[in-house]
Amino acid sequence: MGTPQSPHVGERLSAVGRRLRRIGGEIARFSAVNVVATVAAVIIFNALVHGVGGWFGGPLNGYPLPSFLFAHSVGMFISYYGSSRYAFKHRHAAGPGGGLVNYVIINLASFVIPIACLYVTRNVFGWDSVYADNVSGNVVGAVLGSAFRFWAFRRFVFTKTPTGVALLVQHPDESRLPDPQR
Repeated sequence: MGTPQSPHVGERLSAVGRRLRRIGGEIARFSAVNVVATVAAVIIFNALVHGVGGWFGGPLNGYPLPSFLFAHSVGMFISYYGSSRYAFKHRHAAGPGGGLVNYVIINLASFVIPIACLYVTRNVFGWDSVYADNVSGNVVGAVLGSAFRFWAFRRFVFTKTPTGVALLVQHPDESRLPDPQR
């Protein structure tokens, strides 16, 4: 015989199901935005480092790391726009500039992940082909970086409830406001 179940077990399971659907939707929207931003960044990176269509070496062929940072900085702003307007539009943007400052800080911190992958393939393994650069930086590094950014954006940029000044502006406590009669 099993232990009797609390009448609240069904409610808890229902709440878990709703939360999983909500997070699944966020992951799907976040992934769609990431695909668009990543495609733009990959095109820019390859044009700078490897040239267009293999017709010539790119203008920054000997500089894959700065090229990667530039291309993915462009992708970052595409990603911010899509994340704030689509992926996390139902959440509150925390921090200055509608969350843009926090977003940029997290993105810059997350650049370490694909840059480290690209550095290892170029400088440790000595692989410098188009395929090695793209697999290391734009596949392995992108997947690891995306997982980190999804967590960090939900935690520090697009929060469930307003924080700080935004909380006071959106939900002022009338008992703390000065009396206009005085």
